[in-house]
Amino acid sequence: MNEKLTRDKEEVILRSAQRRFASFGYSKVTMDEIAEDIGMAKASLYYYFPTKEAIFRSVVQHEQEEFLGQAHSTLQQKNSAEIKLLEYVQLRLKLTERLNNLSHFPQQGWHDVKPIFAGLFAAFLEHETRCVTQILQEGKKTGEFRIEHPQRTALMILHVLQGLHLRFFREYDQHTVNESDRAVFEQEALCFVNAVLHGILKSK
Repeated sequence: MNEKLTRDKEEVILRSAQRRFASFGYSKVTMDEIAEDIGMAKASLYYYFPTKEAIFRSVVQHEQEEFLGQAHSTLQQKNSAEIKLLEYVQLRLKLTERLNNLSHFPQQGWHDVKPIFAGLFAAFLEHETRCVTQILQEGKKTGEFRIEHPQRTALMILHVLQGLHLRFFREYDQHTVNESDRAVFEQEALCFVNAVLHGILKSK
């Protein structure tokens, strides 16, 4: 099959699957529904993606790649390291929200998607660590930050953000999660990052 045609068809499948996952969550979506949405025979869908897990994995990877593209654009801006770090965290919060919507963590349970996310986020953490480290190194080089170990600090920031996510979402069920819970999560994440900045910013 023509390589470009294959890529185009995969893109159509992923866009459709993304919409359905975002509406109903991973557990409640079927391959039949994805195929029906795009007018494709189920057997043809299996040619491109052998399982629902494979489609979901590709959708998550697409979200991650889009986020990293936006993050790298942020790094190229002529802003202070402080602003870059805050913008990075804001982008990351938006990614977290999109991934929550795709899997419906609170409603359907972490166990359904944990194996999929485990492998994807190991590699993703490496990319994130490089991005945040670059911001911190830049701030150290320009004299904006007083910081000894940029990479260790970057890992600490990312690990705490992950921990906040676990606390606020994975122990809720469908009856308790609401928009105010999400707002509290975002507020605490930003409060934490501002506390870090308060500690490493050099006095002017």
